[in-house]
Formats: sequence, structure tokens, C-alpha cells
Amino acid sequence: MLDGLDLVLRWFLDDVRGKFPDSPVLLFTDESGGSLHRGTIRNRLRYLMELEGRPATDRFSPHALRRACATHNYERGVDLVAIQQLLGHWTVSSTMRYVRPSATFIEDAYRRAVTNTLGELTAEGDSTA
Repeated sequence: MLDGLDLVLRWFLDDVRGKFPDSPVLLFTDESGGSLHRGTIRNRLRYLMELEGRPATDRFSPHALRRACATHNYERGVDLVAIQQLLGHWTVSSTMRYVRPSATFIEDAYRRAVTNTLGELTAEGDSTA
């Protein structure tokens, strides 16, 4: 899996999940073994960043982490359909809204395209001579 996530999930399933045998079949649960409320992680993350003294401008949300995951995978060359499946989106157009490539990524892609085109044009010119 991506970036060793399989090791973390294996640890969770082997060492943590078994501590809640009577809970519903959930991958992640709250302290009582019940379903994790959608705001729990967001609120805990916000609390920890406040506790850390992180300026408000440097804070982020779990949703921002999803966007970062999509963007980093796209910039690494992962196919958009694979990213769509990873994020659980119904359509690629939803996934495309998550991907926000950096300016340097876009500039590098443009340079590669221009260089490749010029190389092809030069090769065509050489073969006709």
C-alpha cells in the first residue's frame, strides 16, 4: 500500500481492533468501540494544533489531508481513476476538484511537453535530410 500504510493498518487490525470484540464491524471506532463520529477527528486535530500553539494560518483539517493525498499521488504519476478509487469518489470529476498541483509541477510539465515536441520536430527534420 501507499507509503507503508499497510504496516499501520496491520498493526491496527492485529493489536488494537481486537480490544473491541463486541463492537460492530468497523475499521476505526471510538473509545467505547462504537462508530466514530465524523467530527471527532476534525475536533481532536483542531484541539491538538491549538495545544501545540500553531498559528491559525498554519492549521489544517482532515479534509485538507485528503486534498494533499490526492495532489501528492497525482504529482507522483498515479492515475486519476486510481486516486478516485482511493478517495471513494463516484466520479473522476469529483477527484479532479481535489487535485491542486503546485505551480512548479505545472511549469515542469509544460517544459517537458515543449522539450519533447521540439525533440520530435528536430528528429523529423533530421530524417528528411
